[in-house]
This record gives sequence, C-alpha cells and structure tokens, in this order.
Amino acid sequence: MYATIGMNITVWKNHSYWIDGRKFHEKKDFHPGEDFYKLEHSYRYIQDRLVYHQKIFYSQCLRTLKSENRTWTTVIDTDEYLAFNYYDPLERGVTWCVNNATCDEEYLDTIRGGTHFRTKLNQSATAAEYIAKNVGQKVPSGVNPRLSSVDDKFDNPDEPCIVLSRYLFVSKESDKEVIQLGVDEGFNATNFNTLRFRHRSSLAAAQVGKCIVDASRSPSNLIKGPHRLYGKECTGGNAHVHNAAMSFRVHHYVGSWESFRLRGEKLFKERNNLHSAVVDNTTPQYSSPENLTWLSQFVKLVGKEKALDLTQRIHLHEVWELEKNFLKLKFKE
Repeated sequence: MYATIGMNITVWKNHSYWIDGRKFHEKKDFHPGEDFYKLEHSYRYIQDRLVYHQKIFYSQCLRTLKSENRTWTTVIDTDEYLAFNYYDPLERGVTWCVNNATCDEEYLDTIRGGTHFRTKLNQSATAAEYIAKNVGQKVPSGVNPRLSSVDDKFDNPDEPCIVLSRYLFVSKESDKEVIQLGVDEGFNATNFNTLRFRHRSSLAAAQVGKCIVDASRSPSNLIKGPHRLYGKECTGGNAHVHNAAMSFRVHHYVGSWESFRLRGEKLFKERNNLHSAVVDNTTPQYSSPENLTWLSQFVKLVGKEKALDLTQRIHLHEVWELEKNFLKLKFKE
C-alpha cells in the first residue's frame, strides 16, 4: 500500500545490521546468564547495550540510505514529527542576543517586514519542496545568515547534519470543534496526535534537539548519539539550538493514555508535568484558509481513499492490536 505513493520500507530482522563492538555487551551474541544479573552494575550494562543498539541501527540505516542515493532524512522517533518552524508571537528574546535589545529588535524587524525565511514557510506545501527550493541558495554578501531571506543550511558541504530544536506536546485535550476545522469529511481529527494535542512547551523551553541529515553526504563512522549524530559535521556546537535561526523544528508528542499506558503511568505523568504549556496556533497564521491542515494537503496529494487507508484506517487497526496486547498483559497478571 505504501509503495503506491513511492515509499520504500525495508525491514531488518534478527539484528542482521549488527556490528560487534569491543565490549562484551556490544556483541550480537550477548546472552547473559543468572550470574550476570548478580553483578552490581548489570543494569548499567543493559542500558549501555540499548544505547549501543540504537547507535548501530541509526548508523547502518544511514549507510543504507546513502547507498540508495537518498538525501535529506529525519532521524526522529515514532512519536516525533518534523514541523515548519513558524514564528510564534509569544517567543521570547532571540537566544543569540543575550541582554542585547538592539540585536533582538534587528531580528524582529525581519519578521515584521516579512523578509526573514521563517515568514516564507507558508509558500511551500511540503518540507521536501522547501528544502529543494533552498538548495543552491546563497546568503547575500554582508548579510547575517540568521537574518537572511534564504536558508542556506541545506547546501553547506561541511555540515550535512542539521540539529533542530524539539518541543514537547502534552496530553491536554483541545476542543473537538476546533481541531476538526479544516479537516476533510470522513476524517476524525481525534485519531491524529498532531491535530488532537496542541499544548506544547514554550519555544524558549526546548528539549535536547534531534537531527535532519543529508544521507548522501553523511559520514560513514558510527554516530555519536541520537541528538547530535556527528561532531563537526553537524550544525552548532551541541544539541541545544538557536531555534529562531531554523526553518524546521521537531514536535514530540506524549499522546493519549491509551497509546502510552504500556510504558507506565509514572512516565506518563512525568512527561505531562509541564506547567507552562502554550497552545500551538502558529500553523493557521501561515496557511491559506482552504488548506489549514497537513492532512488536507495529503488528501490532495494522494486522494481521499488512499489517504484514509494510509492514516486513519491503519491507525484504528494499530489501536486494536495495542488493546489486545494490553489485555494479554493484564490477564497474565
């Protein structure tokens, strides 16, 4: 079904992508016996193995995509989504303008005047189109790249990896009539986390970042971690980003209790313990009235029936499978 819209899905089984590391818990054939769990730090080895597992998987995945001549790839989790970094009037001072009102005002002038690239995001229907439009663009001589009308980060040969800010969306319900606005008939907005949950952390309170990387130019070495894949080949000096200078950001959703409960109530409450959540209403400000949601754009791209098959219908099937697994666990107790 996904192949009909040009999507290629590769499934790896039985750790076929594994590369043995030097440490014993980094070996593919790691089968600890009872004596292992008596060790004082056994839990730490298990956690380290999970981290190593993730690094190997991401590294091998990017190598595979590179061999397939793929380009821009988001390295994010299944509860995270790439989003346009629309300007939010509630944003605080620009992070690189520390105690400098003149610097802040200079940035705001480009926003108010509509010359900054963040004010032009509504001119692109998809992230891929936006990137393609900016590849090859150069910031005019003498212009600060952070204040430019073009985003040249997608054409920097030395930095194929771009670190993006990440923001948490909590499980606070929004009004059903509001989230249904702009959604095509036959679709229920409550089936989509990105439409259903609209309360997020302030843009001044980002989580550790995540990356988008040009796989065709990515290094072949093992990644350093999921938040900043490589060293000097990634933008910035760490995984905390000057969000105001970015075209994209990552949205991280806690989701509903029903979808989260297998991970436990404690973690669910911790994730939702956000006292300063704001409503993310940036998208409608930059979208045309007839095209308010990403879902409407997707329907136009692939057709209504196929869009239903690829989103809502498969989601309802997954919810049912999740419910069955939960019931099995409960009966075992």
